Amino acid sequence: MKKIIFVFLAIIVIANACNSSKNLASIQPKSGNLEVPAKGELRVWKDIKHPSFDVVLTNSNANQSCEIYYVKNNGIEKWINPSLQANSSQTVFIPTDGHLFIKNFNPNTLTINYKINE
Repeated sequence: MKKIIFVFLAIIVIANACNSSKNLASIQPKSGNLEVPAKGELRVWKDIKHPSFDVVLTNSNANQSCEIYYVKNNGIEKWINPSLQANSSQTVFIPTDGHLFIKNFNPNTLTINYKINE
């Protein structure tokens, strides 16, 4: 019985040591604002080596929305449906070595707040 408990605890310790969320040092800062140009686009965390993580995007603009995508490390874009609506928040999963892609079709600059969940 003691061996089973020892093996179980060893597995838990090894699993915690392999937890990739502790290796987000390459993503700095962990929160802030993103300025998406008028009728433009923005790529965030492109070409940065990192583990997968969740990021909360908040659009506090009352009238403007934007299209959001996550991009895998092989360049494949995945549209997130629904995208980021006016006065809303959304959690987006960013895969390992992937990035966030935002398209703004509005005639004004759009400010998006972000916070990385660790």
